[in-house]
Amino acid sequence: MYATAEDGTKLWYESASGPRPVLLVHGFASDSRRMWTDTGWLRALEGTGYVAVDLRGHGQSGRPSDGYTPENLARDLVVVLDAAELSVVDVVSYSMGGIVAWELAKLGRVRRMVLGGIGRRPASREDLLRVKELLGGDDLGACVDGMAGARLTGEAPVPVLFAAGEEDEFAADAPEPFVSLGKRNHFNAVSSRLFKQAALEFFGS
Repeated sequence: MYATAEDGTKLWYESASGPRPVLLVHGFASDSRRMWTDTGWLRALEGTGYVAVDLRGHGQSGRPSDGYTPENLARDLVVVLDAAELSVVDVVSYSMGGIVAWELAKLGRVRRMVLGGIGRRPASREDLLRVKELLGGDDLGACVDGMAGARLTGEAPVPVLFAAGEEDEFAADAPEPFVSLGKRNHFNAVSSRLFKQAALEFFGS
């Protein structure tokens, strides 16, 4: 399905109904299929419901030349939530998606959120380009421009749980409350069974 952003960009999303749907926000240079479907997250969330979205410039969504700031990407998610007829959701995000989820929470659309693969340090241009080189994909220069220097700012807007692998250099400064995902790195931690269990337990508490 598609929702239409304020600037006309088509935003692809997939949803499954449930008692308390979870919004899934993928990381830079990835998409919902690779990050959430292929790693078993959608199966894990069958009992709660979910909304998986491809951020602009990624996956099956449109690729405009601008609109990639964290604030604008969060507004895109509001459009998707409105299209899915959901007011407030729990959120699981990964890497860059955590910055977007943080901004979405400031807009009052998040109950609780689990941020994987991210700490407090800014998203540097060098880190984004390195991730792009490792993961491949389409040209994401506009997204790099919009996200470079972005970080989690201020106090957490809602209850939050951080999770990362012990070998994830991008999340080495992740604050408490924190769940270690064992000897995993930035690129394989998302498939961790412990990650899924921790998220579901946090949302149920």
